[in-house]
Amino acid sequence: MNKEIQNLKDLFVEQGRELFDATRKLQGELPGIQKQVTNQNLQTLLQKQLKSAKEQNHQIQNAFTRLNLSPEGETSECCESIIRQTRSLIKRSPDSHVRDAAIIGCIQRLNHFNITSLGSLAAYAKNIGQETTATSLHNALEIEKAIDKDLSKLALETVNREAFVVSSK
Repeated sequence: MNKEIQNLKDLFVEQGRELFDATRKLQGELPGIQKQVTNQNLQTLLQKQLKSAKEQNHQIQNAFTRLNLSPEGETSECCESIIRQTRSLIKRSPDSHVRDAAIIGCIQRLNHFNITSLGSLAAYAKNIGQETTATSLHNALEIEKAIDKDLSKLALETVNREAFVVSSK
């Protein structure tokens, strides 16, 4: 929108709309990414990620409803860029183990964007007197952190090792 940001509420609105767009894009992309995954544990984590994105999207909609505003209007260029990179890496990774490792890295990039966005938005919401919104965004933040931790563990303990064996041949 490129509207002037005059206060913390304006910043909350712009960045909330950007996160809303990111969660919608992620919901659209995750099913296709899941089709490329061979590791069953990664499939499960991507399903959790999809559920989390849907819940975040719902929470953002509720936050904007409380403000009598629409959550539409911003584009998440960061999310779009990571999705393009993910598609490219999937296409260029014929080995399933390497592809799974690449997918984990890309999903974690999206998670880190969500983690920083949710943390900032929760703090802004608290400062502008939107306690209910702050609490729901903080809860979403904790879920996102847990998924990220599980992805890291899976990568370190299984997927990256399998991909390394392939690359050692």
